[in-house]
Amino acid sequence: MAHHAIKRLGPNGLVAIFVAIAMSMLAMAAGTASATTDKKSGAAATAAAPRADNYSKAVTGTTSDGRTVTGKFTPRKFHVVNKKLVAKGMLSGTISGGNKAPRSFHRAVTMPVEKVIAGAPASGQAVGTCDILNLVLGPLDLNLLGLEIHLDTVVLDIVANPAGGLLGDLLCAVANLLDGGPLGGLLGNLLLQLQGLLNQILGALNLP
Repeated sequence: MAHHAIKRLGPNGLVAIFVAIAMSMLAMAAGTASATTDKKSGAAATAAAPRADNYSKAVTGTTSDGRTVTGKFTPRKFHVVNKKLVAKGMLSGTISGGNKAPRSFHRAVTMPVEKVIAGAPASGQAVGTCDILNLVLGPLDLNLLGLEIHLDTVVLDIVANPAGGLLGDLLCAVANLLDGGPLGGLLGNLLLQLQGLLNQILGALNLP
């Protein structure tokens, strides 16, 4: 489908088409084994799925008593809460400094999604495909291990396969949904559609 034709469909029609594409391709992928044969050894090698660690993002912050917080955040699900988009996931890391023994932590947190930036096709890339999605999360203040902690803003990058496919289609759906304006301008049904698309992207990345 030509890119200009996609634009005329409008956000609701566009999302319906991409949701249908996503569901059918996920069903096909579930029923097909991704295995190849090594010609030299004859051993079967299964194509590696994207690792959750590849889409975890380093986070930094400080405690109220001046210690340093370092760790990573891995998104698990997107939700709309009080008309705002949030990312729920796992935060793990270490609190160190201040002449005190380091303290490790691992807990579920909810980070606000401040901005969603869907990249346009790169130069020379096929029309109708998209290559990258930037999610700006945080900042976040929370009580952790009895300490008041401030986490800095996190930017999570999701990059599509240059050959396109399901993930690229989903990123294009987000890009076209956001054509109407910034994240703060999406209300009601459109915000729920964005939530659904982002959760499908997490599913395509095989994030648990």
